[in-house]
Amino acid sequence: MDNSLKQSISAPQGVALYVGAVLGSGILILPGMTGGIAGANALISWIVMILLSIPLACTFAFLSIDYPSSGGVATFANKAFGHYTGALIGWFFFIAGSIGQIIVSLTGGTYIAFAFQLPHYVAYIIAGALLVISVTGNYFGLKTSGKMQLGIAALTFFILLGTIFLAIPSIRYENLVWNVGPNSIKPIAQCVMLIFWSFFGWEAISSLAPEFKNPRKKNILISTVGAIVIVGILYIGIAFAVIGTNSYSTGAENMNEAMNHASLSEVVTKGIGKNGGWATGIVAFTICLGTMNAFVASMSRLGYSLAKDNIAPSWLNKINEKYSTPTRAVLVVGSIAAIGLLASYIFKIELEQLVFIPNSLGIATYIVGSAAGVRLIKHFLGKVFAAIACILCFIAYFFVGSFLLIPILVSICCFSYLYIKSKQSNKLAKEA
Repeated sequence: MDNSLKQSISAPQGVALYVGAVLGSGILILPGMTGGIAGANALISWIVMILLSIPLACTFAFLSIDYPSSGGVATFANKAFGHYTGALIGWFFFIAGSIGQIIVSLTGGTYIAFAFQLPHYVAYIIAGALLVISVTGNYFGLKTSGKMQLGIAALTFFILLGTIFLAIPSIRYENLVWNVGPNSIKPIAQCVMLIFWSFFGWEAISSLAPEFKNPRKKNILISTVGAIVIVGILYIGIAFAVIGTNSYSTGAENMNEAMNHASLSEVVTKGIGKNGGWATGIVAFTICLGTMNAFVASMSRLGYSLAKDNIAPSWLNKINEKYSTPTRAVLVVGSIAAIGLLASYIFKIELEQLVFIPNSLGIATYIVGSAAGVRLIKHFLGKVFAAIACILCFIAYFFVGSFLLIPILVSICCFSYLYIKSKQSNKLAKEA
């Protein structure tokens, strides 16, 4: 355990931090997306994901209690399966987080374009502007403070809560009726895979564990249960709001697709008019900007850390002394997102497809993390949670379709790099 970190996090603070880590831009786009794919049956997918989050979150809670470390999932993987597996988790997070900025930037752009009835291509221009602002700010060391990030999380919380309350008068029972049959299984499963994007963050408790006040076990468990309840209520509430008010479309026209990607704005517009829709668009833009700024900062530092530990190209192991930031890593994260954003526009790759890329890497990470839990957790109940989470995530992994190849390709690249690096080190050692 890292004893140098101050033990200052109480249970209420832990709940707030945990909820803030899970709440993100995904919930802004996914209710409409899933409604467009499965209609009212999408509610089943949201319920399934909430239930899956219980063993997943509890697994990381028990791991954090037994092995408190700021290293998080990578540390657990290293302890359970060795250095190479820990390195692989680092690569998974870096690629997933970098590609995820394509989705976050497009979410902000889509909300503005939909709220103000602008052409579809404007969403990409706004997304590009969001990316430039985030990369530039991080390049020059203008990082988002912890308090500002909590502010962004609070803003997300209140926009979700407000949308739920505004939707209540417009919800119609007939919009919520499920139509379950053999043909509905595939759309429901597809929605579950998309919804994974909204539930990433359950591993965040791991990195915070050393900073919890005593009794650490009690405070971590209270924080975990509290976060599960709050996130579950908010997410299912938003799903009911969007689907119950029919604020999505199954059509293929651009405006219908835009409505599916900005469904919360449509819900608020139905509740209080266009001004509410415009306000929602601007707030969503702000949330996405804050999210991107934080992620570019964290991913660039992860890239720098991987290079410093000799498990990523050494070119990234560079701190710009003038700005005290890993500027090369910042540029790599920004370049990955920029290339992906351009490719998305040119080849008309929709958000529904883009989400599967980081999802496949995230699910693979959770498989490794929960498998580590089965091996490392000392408490029997914790082992049960870990086994259930591992099995469910393993089953879910095969529903991402052809995207399941992405973690395999990343694994090949990671292990190839480590092998070449090892050969070069051995050669230099022999020559010396």
